[in-house]
Amino acid sequence: MLALHEAEDGQLARVRLPGGRISADQLRAVADVAEFGNEIIELTSRASLQIRGLADGRRLSAVLTDAGLLPSTSHERVRNILASPVAGRHPGSVWETDAVVAELDRAICGDPDLAALSGRFLFGVDDGAGLLGHPVDVLIGPGGSVTAAIEAARAAAADRGGGRTTTGPGAGPAVPVGALRQRDGRHAFTFLPPLGRLDPASARGLADLAPEVRLSVRRTLTIVDLDDPLGVIDALDALGMVCDPDSGWVGLSACAGLGACRRATVDVRALAAARARGRGPGSHPEHWAACSRHCGLTGGAQLMEVTL
Repeated sequence: MLALHEAEDGQLARVRLPGGRISADQLRAVADVAEFGNEIIELTSRASLQIRGLADGRRLSAVLTDAGLLPSTSHERVRNILASPVAGRHPGSVWETDAVVAELDRAICGDPDLAALSGRFLFGVDDGAGLLGHPVDVLIGPGGSVTAAIEAARAAAADRGGGRTTTGPGAGPAVPVGALRQRDGRHAFTFLPPLGRLDPASARGLADLAPEVRLSVRRTLTIVDLDDPLGVIDALDALGMVCDPDSGWVGLSACAGLGACRRATVDVRALAAARARGRGPGSHPEHWAACSRHCGLTGGAQLMEVTL
């Protein structure tokens, strides 16, 4: 958010969401900021957001700071914490982790040495269900210590000049699209926007449905603590969200493509959208890329590279 990336379609801002959590008010703020650019909000493979086509980063920083999305200017790039969207709620969970994620975020921002970490360094908090869906550098498992995680990260910052440690555990499966009965008897519902993109209207619509939305590394969104998951499906359908686990959109992703990336020569997003119509239930995950960099590719996905 402080050092915007220059892309073909304007400046790109990355909004880090520790644990993949974003409140309704914060989502509305992201929608407001997206209107400063080309109104494209992307879900990333690190359970965060990107806002595209921006011309002025100062307005963005002011709005997102007021929303609580920029608590530290010195540590903004290193607040990379993954957690399952149903952490602490899944039937396989053995401990509550929401407070652990918040404590870890505060500890990262409060340690001056960790400002030297690589922006690609990943913390993970696992509730025992093993659903992070992505490898991490430092993992806090059930009963683990935030203090120990911070010490490991400090060693990485000192010994590797901010580089990464050996990748630790935590790859695991992700939460599938559909309803999940939580440990407390309530439900979580997971869905996705086609090819991982929202616009301001759909972001505001989601904010009206729940006090919080949770992102995953599979570019899905989850609403937790629902008494009746069926009550949100019609509203999500109206917003253009994919709620059917057998949809061809499930497991399908694409890079930014033509018009958004200088390296792209093909509109792979259009090709991927056409591919969605031919994918059946249980299709293997696919990632469509327009150049050899394969941006956005996640582990386990079949690469579909299309170039001229």
